[in-house]
Amino acid sequence: MIKKFTVAATIGCLGFVCVWFLFDFQHELFAFLNLPGLLVVLGGTLTATLISRPFADVRQALHSALLFRKHKQLVYYHEIEKLLRAADYYRRGNIRAAEYETNTIDNTFLRSGIQLVLDGSPIKDVDKVMQWHSQGLRSRDGTDAQILRSMASFAPAFGMLGTLLGLIHMLNHLDASSLGQVGAAMGLAMLSTLYGIIAANLVLKPLAIKKERELEKDLMVMAIMREGIILLSERQHPSIIKDTLGAFMEHQPCTATSAQGSLLEAQP
Repeated sequence: MIKKFTVAATIGCLGFVCVWFLFDFQHELFAFLNLPGLLVVLGGTLTATLISRPFADVRQALHSALLFRKHKQLVYYHEIEKLLRAADYYRRGNIRAAEYETNTIDNTFLRSGIQLVLDGSPIKDVDKVMQWHSQGLRSRDGTDAQILRSMASFAPAFGMLGTLLGLIHMLNHLDASSLGQVGAAMGLAMLSTLYGIIAANLVLKPLAIKKERELEKDLMVMAIMREGIILLSERQHPSIIKDTLGAFMEHQPCTATSAQGSLLEAQP
């Protein structure tokens, strides 16, 4: 309830600021538009990033940042419930039923880990495979966040560059008849710096932080699933697995509360 109120209050405040801005500056909106300066900031930031990083990594980072990702944290407990049922079948020696339950799991990491256990693979090998999956996720999403932070560091610099180019252009065309337009020309040139600051602190840095938080949550969920697979391989009772994973989630600060409650209430 508090989280919903916080989100609604934030959206309301932003909407109020936008409405106030439109009413108060409705006759000066074009004063905040500098298309060449915007192109310098966006084009320069993207070019510098492409020089420092491979094109495929930059494309992946921008795609993951712009793509709306459905929050899966709240529905992972359904996969855990399937793990509990598969563990119950496996403990009783009903491998076929356990495999059938495993095939209904959507999460690739969890499904492949359980399947390896059911196939009789040593738990050390299974654990090594799961660690490789975790490291691959950390490397891929960590690279995306680093690229976004690099772009956030480039944007203000190219904003200053756009301002300098604007000032140079203004001074080259300055004469006695245009002295009255110096203020407007300088204001137009300064917009590039404004664009760089906004791009860095209102877009790129928040996206990088969001990506890092998503990575933390995904790694936490993978750690919980890994612990469940290990307990399944030991043929532990589903109640023990449920209590262990529930306790594990209680000590994770970024765990979704509703997912935790649903897991604790799950029945094998």
